[in-house]
Amino acid sequence: MPMTVQPTLRVEHETQPGGAACVGVHNLDADLVAFLVERQGTARLLQSVLRVSVIDAAMRGGDELPDVAGRYQLLEAGVRFIPRFPFEPGRRYRASFDPRPLGRLDDADVLTLEFSLPNPIGADPASVTGVFPSADVLPENLLRFYVCFSSPMRRGGAEAQIRLIGPDGRPAHDVLYRPVVELWDRSMRCLTVLLDPGRLKRWVGPNRELGPPLTMGQRYALAVGSAMLDSSGCPLRQNFYKPFVVGQAVREPIAVVHWTVLPPAVQSCQPLEIVFPRPLDWALLRRAITVVGDDERPVSGRVAIERGERHWTFTPDSPWTVTRPVIRVAPALEDVCGNNLFEAFDGPLRAHRESGVERTNRKIRLELAQAANSA
Repeated sequence: MPMTVQPTLRVEHETQPGGAACVGVHNLDADLVAFLVERQGTARLLQSVLRVSVIDAAMRGGDELPDVAGRYQLLEAGVRFIPRFPFEPGRRYRASFDPRPLGRLDDADVLTLEFSLPNPIGADPASVTGVFPSADVLPENLLRFYVCFSSPMRRGGAEAQIRLIGPDGRPAHDVLYRPVVELWDRSMRCLTVLLDPGRLKRWVGPNRELGPPLTMGQRYALAVGSAMLDSSGCPLRQNFYKPFVVGQAVREPIAVVHWTVLPPAVQSCQPLEIVFPRPLDWALLRRAITVVGDDERPVSGRVAIERGERHWTFTPDSPWTVTRPVIRVAPALEDVCGNNLFEAFDGPLRAHRESGVERTNRKIRLELAQAANSA
């Protein structure tokens, strides 16, 4: 008789780009996999089979361990859990596979695995690679900063280590919004730091009581302390400061008609360029503007944001063959103050029916220039 292959639970590296560590259970019974596929593998169903938790020495019992957020992927003979944020080196985790809640295999063994990822050996200390907006003069009603790091970071240090230094050289109180969960991207390399929206919106309580977070004409600095830890538990290479002067507030919607579009030549690899009259949101610019061809399919290429987030370029992967591309601008695009294509961040509220009709992609149609050597 052929030998029965037992299910295995192991830590592995994701096959997708980035190679982030994930947890997979393999060699599952074919009937169980068919059952999961039939139920379309909903996240709640898969979580009842494969669970990944953080081990906290202060807690007792597996049921009390906090679950790791992530997504699930059905395999040909297994299930994979991919964490929303990378597993932190040195932190202990517990993975468990238990099909019994599904009522399929009452006598199946429960698989458990405790693991931690090793700290990198000899890795260079992490550092701040940039802060956006990058301009030296920022509007009085600035909404957010993006702080970018050279390596994945560890949660929990932003409140103590990231501060806004006021004109008197001391930390300004109650100007930064402190969310319960820090606003990291999936790579743990970019942190969103918000100024207090309540103080930015005019005519509401915090704004009336404390005024806006920034004062026009004054000098400030966003400070990132070196005690902030990377994913391996090592501190930053050094402190980082982003000095800036506060300019006039901006309370107008983004006007696409005021953009300057510089089209490339047909059959060239020249970039398509857009120049904005004022800085736009660095992170949103990278995904809110796309280029589609004559067939309405996205054109493949690379986006670059330059000149204080006032210059957007798109370089195609191959020479331009479409003659009338279309630039699509998503409704999610904002400037550095949170103003979008339709209204100002702290402007008067509009009727839901009226604003809902307008919130569609804006399109910019253009015709590419003929190459200089074309007859």
